[in-house]
Amino acid sequence: MAANVIEDKEAKPQKTFEERLRAVNEVLEKKRKKGAVAREFGVHPNTLKNWLDAYEESGEEGLIPKKRGRQPKSPGIDPNRRLRELEREVRRLREENDILKKFTSMVDIKKTERFDAIHEMKDEHKVRRLCMTLDVSESGYYNYVNRPENKLSERDREDIALIRHLMEQEDVLDPDWILLELRKAGRTINRRRLLRLLDQIDEVEVLEIEEDDYSEEKEAVGAK
Repeated sequence: MAANVIEDKEAKPQKTFEERLRAVNEVLEKKRKKGAVAREFGVHPNTLKNWLDAYEESGEEGLIPKKRGRQPKSPGIDPNRRLRELEREVRRLREENDILKKFTSMVDIKKTERFDAIHEMKDEHKVRRLCMTLDVSESGYYNYVNRPENKLSERDREDIALIRHLMEQEDVLDPDWILLELRKAGRTINRRRLLRLLDQIDEVEVLEIEEDDYSEEKEAVGAK
């Protein structure tokens, strides 16, 4: 029985570079507790601590698994080849990241376009990593996606555009009149939904006013 336990322990495979990096990011980027992350990845807390220490000292290269035990003698095969391949891969990824950052700083890509791109890729990559790569702040991204107008459906956007047009052209704010005009225009809408959209318009306008005031304040400070 004891021999079987020892064999199982010895047969337990090392965690890959990718698994170690994900575990480290769970602690450093998502601020999760080390104990919970260690349990999730099936490692001892001390092992996770060693990964964190290695990452702090050597970056991602510190997480590359090292060969354990005596290496088999195999003519013509370099036992450290996999290690060197991983090191080259890390260097390549870093170089590509540097190139991308320089590119985004050289061309005129609006921040809103970068935020939209991040939103499209957020299910495939970590938001923090995307923000770092596209050279925008993480807080700026969340502020952007949480703006009232960015939470609207396409149908809401179309109705709001028509509501604003009616309000500006006729200078009428009466919800009953707006509701009637929307229905005349072929829009399917009830009073409750109309009031919700009017609230959304108010929120957006307040936010736009605040942003304009902030921009004017920054310009005034810069001019002094």
